[in-house]
Amino acid sequence: MFREISYFLRTLGYIQLDTNLQEFTIFFQMENSFVNVIHVVDITENPYVKPDEYQHIVEKTEWQFRDRGLSEVHSLSFLICEDMERAEAFAKDIVFSWILCENRLFVPEDHAEDFYGIRRKLEAFLQDPRIPEEYEGNHVKYDLSGNQSYKSIKDRPLSNHFFVLVNIFVFTLCTFTGELLYTSGVMGIESVIYREQWYRLFSSMFLHAGIDHLVSNLLILFFLGDIAERCLGHVKYFFLYLLAGLGGNLLSLWYSYRIGDHTNSLGASGAVFGMVGALLWLLIRNKGHLETMSIPKILFLIGYSAYYGILSTNVDNMAHLGGLVTGFILCVILYRKKSVKNREVASK
Repeated sequence: MFREISYFLRTLGYIQLDTNLQEFTIFFQMENSFVNVIHVVDITENPYVKPDEYQHIVEKTEWQFRDRGLSEVHSLSFLICEDMERAEAFAKDIVFSWILCENRLFVPEDHAEDFYGIRRKLEAFLQDPRIPEEYEGNHVKYDLSGNQSYKSIKDRPLSNHFFVLVNIFVFTLCTFTGELLYTSGVMGIESVIYREQWYRLFSSMFLHAGIDHLVSNLLILFFLGDIAERCLGHVKYFFLYLLAGLGGNLLSLWYSYRIGDHTNSLGASGAVFGMVGALLWLLIRNKGHLETMSIPKILFLIGYSAYYGILSTNVDNMAHLGGLVTGFILCVILYRKKSVKNREVASK
């Protein structure tokens, strides 16, 4: 039952808190100065958990979030059980606690009837609590500030951070070398097609016209690329980034040649949009939610970027489109998850 509830909460955008607790699993959803916290306690699997220990954990978690400067902390507990009498004893003194028993939701008398619209969704889910075979359940955990927690350096998104650092390093070099790197690295039909300097298809991916150009690309890359790499793995993500950038530059070059545009192009936008395209496929495969991202959020990002690109000058929209499509297609090819059988929870 716990695995199904974990999946349900993640589809609502909740993320798991990184704790040393074995008996308690804590999910939270943070927005501005308030946070919703859901404690999942499986008292069937953990028969030695005591009600006073459970209440202490609930109170301590609220204190910890408030210590982080959050003005409002709203808590709810899910008690998974087989023994209703024992579960009611646990829930007795905590108004915001519900009981999950035999695939049914029980709300004790005088307890909270709802929690930000979750009750209706949970009851609908419990009628057919199946998990997609793609769901693995080993998602990254987060600290109290909403930042990802990593157990070791190997778990970190090394490829994504590498590309972020390389872009920053190259931009720093450009500030000291003037036009040297730009002259030898930007992409255009004159240099690439007529002079056959094909290396510029890659070198231009690491050059930026200014600090605003760099920051706008790296903000998207830093916050979303980590999610994509955790799903794909270090090596696949590394090649997806480079090949998506190449795909974006090739489409840009073809379009410039077709319309006779001799303007040079530079920037990581094609590769960044390739990562966004990959993330779109990952979200589709994960039923619309993946860690802190959802399909509406990624579609808004794509739509806003397209709108901004159309209305602005000196924006290589073809590189964006080429990278987006290339990244999406590559992710369809590269993304494979461990086979996990559908598990239907039969009523007892």
